[in-house]
Amino acid sequence: MNGEKLYFFLLLLVLSILACASQPKTSLLLREMEPPPPVIQKVFTKEGKSDYVLIRDEGYPFRLVYLCENRVYNFVDEPDKNPVLVSVQPILDTEVEKKLPADDRKMIWACLEVKVREEQARTEEQKNKLTEERKRLEKELSAVLIERDQIIAEIELKKKFAEQKQRLIEEEMRKAEEERLRKLEEEQRRKIEEERKVKAYRAGEKEKEEPQPIPPQVTESGIFLVMKEADAHEEPQKTSKIQAKLKKYDIFEVINSRKDEQGNSWYQVILSERLISKKGKKIGWTPEEKSFWVKNKLLTWVYPGDMAKIDSLKPLKLNVEELQFTGKKVSPPQKPPFFEVIYEVNIDHTEKLIGWVAAQDGIRREDKNTEEMMDILKNLAKTLWPLKIQNDILRGYIRMGFTPEQVILSWGRPEHVNTTRTLMGVHEQWVYGEKPFPRAYVYFENGLLKSWEFLKRDKDISR
Repeated sequence: MNGEKLYFFLLLLVLSILACASQPKTSLLLREMEPPPPVIQKVFTKEGKSDYVLIRDEGYPFRLVYLCENRVYNFVDEPDKNPVLVSVQPILDTEVEKKLPADDRKMIWACLEVKVREEQARTEEQKNKLTEERKRLEKELSAVLIERDQIIAEIELKKKFAEQKQRLIEEEMRKAEEERLRKLEEEQRRKIEEERKVKAYRAGEKEKEEPQPIPPQVTESGIFLVMKEADAHEEPQKTSKIQAKLKKYDIFEVINSRKDEQGNSWYQVILSERLISKKGKKIGWTPEEKSFWVKNKLLTWVYPGDMAKIDSLKPLKLNVEELQFTGKKVSPPQKPPFFEVIYEVNIDHTEKLIGWVAAQDGIRREDKNTEEMMDILKNLAKTLWPLKIQNDILRGYIRMGFTPEQVILSWGRPEHVNTTRTLMGVHEQWVYGEKPFPRAYVYFENGLLKSWEFLKRDKDISR
């Protein structure tokens, strides 16, 4: 310990003598200082050991040189000879740089270059992190936008279904009211008809058979799909009375077609069918039996029609209470007496409601039945394809760029498929060879319709 104090005292003495000299010598560049003063030891502990120690340089007792840091620590002596750090300055472009060997100068620049590269690497790493973060945020934003669009689509679909359901409810209510009014009219007509028939029977007239409705003669076949809300008319003129209001996507069987005075095409369709059940009265003959007179009425045989044809008539077994005697009695030879009776029968027939629909209000397809068209509509409802593509499929058309699914919905499945794989992708040839299509080839390139051709053109269904 005493040796260190002695050494430090001698060092200060040398520095003082040198400071008092009128013409100081050039500064001394030392690699090491042994032992260093406590203040320098503190710097060594904090910054590491310096590369050089400058003694008596530019008015400083000593200076510490750090090459790779490009820094010089400057110390001065307080009045009590205690060294104190007063400033830090760079090495380059100073007098200190001139005192250094050439290799050390190169080391300064090499260290600066390494630091610049490290800083560039850190900057590039930070840039890459920011880029990855931006991509992640863009991906999350895309997923959020897709989810938002799906939610909006679901809301619109639910709204559409709700509107359709409301329309169906209103339509059912309207039909129920029409049916109620129709039943009231039917009941009124039935009562009037019964009164007329009773009067006729009392006057001795025979009941006339009601003519059965003649079903329309089917001259055409196919399906008519209504593509918008349209009117069904009694006759294909705009001024005719409206018979029914059709809904979009109603499907009807075509039974006839014609053109009006303006040349517009109209289709006659069956709007609906209903079973009409009416009670009518007929005249028959029943033999005199005990069942007429006993307390508990029994069943009896009744021969419908003319008494002269009784041998060829097929008898009916009816309840006596359901018979009404007219008072007439006939006694055929070798047969028991017969009484004329009136009995009620149910007259059932199917009534068809017929209407005319303008061709421009829908789509006519001869190659599809009702079930097939309903399946196509259900499958199209599950897609988000543009309306033009959906209309082409409903009409049985195909277009360039169609997917296999769209072609199947429009034309049906092919007889067989020929597949070829090349460096350019997958080539498919679909072969159609049965009705309703002529023999045709459809070509796909990488999953999209490229072209098609017909070997037999009975009808160009592709248009």
